[in-house]
Amino acid sequence: MPRTPPRPLSNAALAALAHEPHPVERFADRLRRRVRDLFVMSIVGPATGILAILALQYAAVLQQPQPVENRHAVRLNVPPMVVPVVPDKPAPGPLTEPAPTPAPTPTPEVPSLAAADFGSVRPTPDARRMADWIVARHDNGKAPFFIIDKRDARLYVFQPDGRIVDAAPVLLGSARGDESWPGIGNVPIKDVRPNQRTTAAGRFVTQPGMDLDRKDVVWIDYDAGLAMHRVINKVRAERRPERLASPTSADNRISFGCINVPIAFFDAYVSPVFGKRAGVAYILPEVKTFHEAFEENANKAPVMASLEEKPKAPADLAER
Repeated sequence: MPRTPPRPLSNAALAALAHEPHPVERFADRLRRRVRDLFVMSIVGPATGILAILALQYAAVLQQPQPVENRHAVRLNVPPMVVPVVPDKPAPGPLTEPAPTPAPTPTPEVPSLAAADFGSVRPTPDARRMADWIVARHDNGKAPFFIIDKRDARLYVFQPDGRIVDAAPVLLGSARGDESWPGIGNVPIKDVRPNQRTTAAGRFVTQPGMDLDRKDVVWIDYDAGLAMHRVINKVRAERRPERLASPTSADNRISFGCINVPIAFFDAYVSPVFGKRAGVAYILPEVKTFHEAFEENANKAPVMASLEEKPKAPADLAER
């Protein structure tokens, strides 16, 4: 017949077995108590001795520690406490991608002008018509440009977008006419006749250059010796600075064809721009019509100031 397996002991029974005293210890304990009882009764008598023995046993019970089984039952039934380990430094959080750098705000483009902007400058009707024609057609491309109104002897300097920079009086060729005489650029100044001293009209691509005095000039038509430069004052009888300062344009026709500009204006507005890069010059006619000077030849390539990298100035350019 199969044997029934023993039932497992409880926690309290296991604790009691673990702390059960040895038989020798139990015998010694009983012997000590009997000797003590006989000693007490021999001293105080049987009746008093019994009371004393009961008192000693009661005191021993009071001094007995709490039963061991309860303490051990707690230790066996309660799981051990898990103390969390706190790191010295907090763990880093989850890695995140850096915030994207915001794209720069695009600079709004300046809207194209439908007509030239003269600001506070009051142009002549002819200069206004010329400037509006240039801006409406974008004829100058992205280059700075200037307009010379020969009838009013006045220069208007513009930014590439058609906004005016400033205006100033100028001196022009003493002879009326809108064409340069053929080969005039190679004629010595002493041989230039009065009727040949014209300032040509039309559209020109300018180039920076130098005269024989190593001063910067703006070439308009190199082959014709036509340039724009600071006012020349070598012949005092011509009174060129005084002519520029006069309130009328009637006395501004004195040069051999070149365009003389006030020195301060040239240094401030002409040299820093047209003395460094190419530009476009529009010189209004005084004999031809606007249509003849510009619209008939609108698809024709403009006259180039120079096809050479470093053109040589005519010998007497500084006197023109």
